[in-house]
Amino acid sequence: MSGLLTLLIFLLLGSLLQTLLHLPVPASIVGMLLLLLALILRGKTPDNLQRITQTLSPLLPLFLIPVSVGIITQKQLLAEHGPALLVILALSLIPGALLSALIMRKGGKSGS
Repeated sequence: MSGLLTLLIFLLLGSLLQTLLHLPVPASIVGMLLLLLALILRGKTPDNLQRITQTLSPLLPLFLIPVSVGIITQKQLLAEHGPALLVILALSLIPGALLSALIMRKGGKSGS
């Protein structure tokens, strides 16, 4: 449970920072970046955080349901802003995929 509390604290910190600084980024992203910074500074992931993330990881596909419903119900917005959304998606997907590949490659080398 302490791992879940850690995640919620970082979500709350992200929400606080996003509100105070009027950031154009969702609070959950700010919280994740703060958590990433904390983990980098710490040098390793605490066991309680590893356990909760292993528990929550299989549930990630459930988070795609609201996106799917949004796509179906917001046809007008998609028609209006579709090309811009595709550009944003491509620009965010490429660095994310490259960074994930780099992390996977580093993880594989340190594990052998």
